[in-house]
Amino acid sequence: MAQRWICLLAVLLLSVSGASAQGPKDPLRFVPIQAEWVVTVKNPGDLIALVEKHAVFQNALKLAGGRELYDTTNFQRLYQLIAFFEKELGQSRDELVADLGAGGVVLAAKLTSPGGAVVILQSRDEARLRKFVELALTVFQQELDRQESKDKIVRKKYNGIDIGQLGSNLSFAITDGTLILASESAALKLALDIKPGVDDIAQLPGFRAARAKQPKDALAATWLHLEELRKNQNFQNGLNTAAVDPFQMLLIGGLADVLKRAPYLSASLVREGDDYRIAASMSAGSDGMAPIRHMLVPPGDAAGTFAPLNPPRAIGTSSYYLDLGQMWDKRREIFGEKNAQGLEDGDRNLAKLLGGIKLSKLLHNAGPHHRLVFAQQKERPYKTRPITPFPAFALVVDTRDPSFAKELNSILRSGALLATFAYGLHLKEEEHEGCNIVSYTFSETKKVEGDPDGIRFNFSPAYVAVGDSFVFSATAELAKDIVTEIKKAKTGSVNSASMRTTLKASGLADIARGNYDTSLTELILKQALPPKTAKAELQAILDWTESLGTLSLQSRYLANEYQHEVLWRLGKK
Repeated sequence: MAQRWICLLAVLLLSVSGASAQGPKDPLRFVPIQAEWVVTVKNPGDLIALVEKHAVFQNALKLAGGRELYDTTNFQRLYQLIAFFEKELGQSRDELVADLGAGGVVLAAKLTSPGGAVVILQSRDEARLRKFVELALTVFQQELDRQESKDKIVRKKYNGIDIGQLGSNLSFAITDGTLILASESAALKLALDIKPGVDDIAQLPGFRAARAKQPKDALAATWLHLEELRKNQNFQNGLNTAAVDPFQMLLIGGLADVLKRAPYLSASLVREGDDYRIAASMSAGSDGMAPIRHMLVPPGDAAGTFAPLNPPRAIGTSSYYLDLGQMWDKRREIFGEKNAQGLEDGDRNLAKLLGGIKLSKLLHNAGPHHRLVFAQQKERPYKTRPITPFPAFALVVDTRDPSFAKELNSILRSGALLATFAYGLHLKEEEHEGCNIVSYTFSETKKVEGDPDGIRFNFSPAYVAVGDSFVFSATAELAKDIVTEIKKAKTGSVNSASMRTTLKASGLADIARGNYDTSLTELILKQALPPKTAKAELQAILDWTESLGTLSLQSRYLANEYQHEVLWRLGKK
């Protein structure tokens, strides 16, 4: 189809762009001030070369799935197309890179109605750019003719500038050493009508401020004009919903509050040795924040987040700040009168069921530090295997008052007693490193309606008090590992971040190892490999997965800025 060839040509343009040149013009001069989203890549050729030559990419191509992708028709056509251009233009790809992408590539879009997008490629030599485009158009027209398509390439002039249209929407122009691709003719004309230095995006104060903060060595950068997006009713409705719905407020209330106040979002991608960091920020922070700040924003560096726990076989581990006591005290300001009244009614009703124990007291006695862990299980206490295996998980809550653990112990024991009649729970208590772990296992003989796949046999629910922390765990095995981690962790060491999360590729590999037979069978069937070859391929997949390393995320509320960072550390670390 014509659309497929448009995509191939677009990829080709990107793949032959990106070397630096002396004094290239700034492609941002063709970005309209109405743009709401801008992505800039100063040296896209360097970025592509970095991906192509990276060990992760190279090793992925050696896997069966990677080899299969490499051998696909579209992948091979792309390389054939590049080879064709090299031959016809008498230049290697590196030479084409130096000529066609000297000033970089910019993607700009207006996301609200009427929408539109442009891709701008700044070359060093307009004559070579025109030669390249003419050849590309010839190839494109030949493909249209081969498919007997009714779409045609239309060439004309606009204010003395060479423009054209490919198919029904895609438009292009060549001017001042620049190739502009637009989603439609209106977007193209808007870009061509710009008066550089007067009404281009670089004249917008918010864009200039964001660009000034971006690292000079950034591989890529992006900017989102939140002030304009908030004028869209759907976007505004989404933010307002997060501000009134209690569940959404707990999950994304702080971020939604910042999105309602920040003029823009800025982010950049930077390489740090073998690692990669994405740093995003918005110029609105805890100052001027809604009352939700009392429950989500640490009041100072001494009250941030504990270091995430790191038990064996961890897949993901997170530490976050959530002051439930403040949530209760300021429930009217945070949730509104109606939702606050619902909380109070629930507090009274629960007290009747819990022997006088009030939810409000539990929330106050729970501390603001929470840690969440997901880990692959090593040993299971059941002979019965669930059809769908799940990893274990655990929540660790620090406490302000010892009565929190005592009251929860009473509540959980009462709840387990009631569940025994439905699920046949068996109680077990054992000591581990001086802590009493209470756990429950499900009966393997009792039939349970609603669980034909035996999902319950993934779990052996457990809880334990460890110093000032209380652990809720999906399995007794993970509860023991958490106790060990808490005992050796320096819980007094805090970070001013409101959230810290680490995701481990090694944990994904552990999941595959824990389901080795199933993984091997799927590989044999899907790839049609003999068992010996499949085992070697599975080991290669596990090694490659572990080489992906870890992904660390961190959020922080400053007085006048919100910061979010993502750090990708490659390798088995």
